[in-house]
Amino acid sequence: MAGTYSRAEAAILPVFAWAHFSHHLAVGGLLPLLPVIRDEFALDYLLSGTLVSGFSLAYGFAQVPLAFLIDRYRLRKSLVIAVGLFGAALSSIAVGLSTSYGQMLVLLVLMGIFGSTYHALASSFLSEYFPADSRGRSLGLHVVGGSASFIATPALALGILNLSGSWRAAFIGLGLPAIVAGLLLLWLASGREKVMVGNRSPAARLPILDVVRLIGLLALIAAVMQVVTGGINTFLPLYLVDRHGVPREVAGIAVGLVAGAGIVGAPAGGMLSDRVGRKPVILLSVLLSGPLLYLITAAPHGVGLYLLIVLYGLVISMRMPTMESLIADVVPAAQRATVLSAYYFLANEVSGVATPLIGLLSDLTDLNTAFVVLAVFSILAGGLAALLRGGKAERTAGP
Repeated sequence: MAGTYSRAEAAILPVFAWAHFSHHLAVGGLLPLLPVIRDEFALDYLLSGTLVSGFSLAYGFAQVPLAFLIDRYRLRKSLVIAVGLFGAALSSIAVGLSTSYGQMLVLLVLMGIFGSTYHALASSFLSEYFPADSRGRSLGLHVVGGSASFIATPALALGILNLSGSWRAAFIGLGLPAIVAGLLLLWLASGREKVMVGNRSPAARLPILDVVRLIGLLALIAAVMQVVTGGINTFLPLYLVDRHGVPREVAGIAVGLVAGAGIVGAPAGGMLSDRVGRKPVILLSVLLSGPLLYLITAAPHGVGLYLLIVLYGLVISMRMPTMESLIADVVPAAQRATVLSAYYFLANEVSGVATPLIGLLSDLTDLNTAFVVLAVFSILAGGLAALLRGGKAERTAGP
């Protein structure tokens, strides 16, 4: 029955939600701590953005070949995810021990490589484990773990910073939960995946041109929108500090408002897409994000500004599980991780290249002007997405 989980399904989802939560704790310390790191190393906007890009570029480039090998040789995704969680945890601890900008940049690249093992493989695992008629909801609930971490990460990072007086201690503390998550996955999910892969019926591979025809343009727009999301997540704390005079320790929490709104937005978007189709929900998310971002740039500091930030996070969070579900609806399980990783690669590489450019534009003008440019870009993308509006996506794939 759609909407009811079996006992096995109900057990596996919290484990992956916790893994998602701890994954983002391990790799998410940079953004809320960026104002403090900027001051310690005397960084401008360009160098600050380059730290974020070092992680993003490594994260994107590593995941596609990894996912291809896992699909090709039918390797156990949960085992690879666990190794990645261990590596991300150790990388975060190492960042906390770094003493120079160069060391930090290298370690963030390493963190990106280990971090690349998570999203595509976890989404592929869950989309095969859960039936298609509850796929959006399941992937949305999985996103809740990541979204909750973006509320917890700034609070934990800044709390440890205030207690210890050191941003390095914050990186060390944030890395530890991922070790626990890796052990849980090895204990609970690995054996179940062995059975799942063994029972998988051989499926014809979908030609890449068919994938592009079915979801290509919509996936491209959703990926390009990551430029805006990445820019906002990177520079929002600095924007609040420089434009509104918000204390830097408080400004880091703003990132949590954007991503934390996904606790509601992601499952709501996923459940809605199970009922009305994937494309209408993606279209709604893209259409609303641009105007909301523009209102953020025009709003004075106060409660209204933070409400707009939360609404913006709510709207953009609806897109992620819905896009993952659309890909899973179309692409067979035997090649799903590869296609998901290609989508994440496109999103992360576009964002990784664009983030320093947004920083450069901010250096040449100011952050508010850069945010207005991103808002206009979002509105134009929404107009293009409206031309691609459609009904419920055709489901051609297996489980």
